[in-house]
Amino acid sequence: MSEAIGIFALFLIMTLIPLAASEQHINLKALSVFWTVFTVLSFEAIVVEWARMTADLVDEEEDPHFGLPDIWDGKQTVCVHFPQDLAPEGFDKGRKHIDNDGTEFMSDKDWNETGACIGGFSNFNNGWDLFNAAVNATGGAFPINSTDSSWGVFVDSIAGVDPSTMSGNFEGAYWAVYHNGALSPVGIKDLTLDDDSVITWRVDTW
Repeated sequence: MSEAIGIFALFLIMTLIPLAASEQHINLKALSVFWTVFTVLSFEAIVVEWARMTADLVDEEEDPHFGLPDIWDGKQTVCVHFPQDLAPEGFDKGRKHIDNDGTEFMSDKDWNETGACIGGFSNFNNGWDLFNAAVNATGGAFPINSTDSSWGVFVDSIAGVDPSTMSGNFEGAYWAVYHNGALSPVGIKDLTLDDDSVITWRVDTW
């Protein structure tokens, strides 16, 4: 939404500048040139913002994109679901949706898990690469710590949530990776993606 506000502000400023000129025919000529340039430069951004504003959530439960914005259908997505009451501040009420450019544009407070999904990605073949792209898109909101081992990459913490430090019902907890709704049989670095893969991280116990 901030991008749309910026586009509108630029439009308003650039419209007022020619209107301040002294001769009317100069105003009209300058305005027509501006309108042409503005339309060309901002068309794609306007289309994207409109798609975000009119997006609905996928309601087919069998679809791996269930509960995600429909503009991500056919795209790749990463979701991080935190344990109840242990979600970082700002991600503790339902699930936020963040586009691949870092724009948060939808929030589903009725979703039964807390966290966020970052989506709209394309052309990633490897789970680790997609995961890192999603983390980067959040602008530092989801820092990850990981350990390399003979078994591959092990994710220790996401956004400061480290399952190994949890107590109570979380004994033996770890960050588990799911691919299209099913627990992945391989680690994130060995995970081969589809064009519309949905990677989901949630805390499981052994």
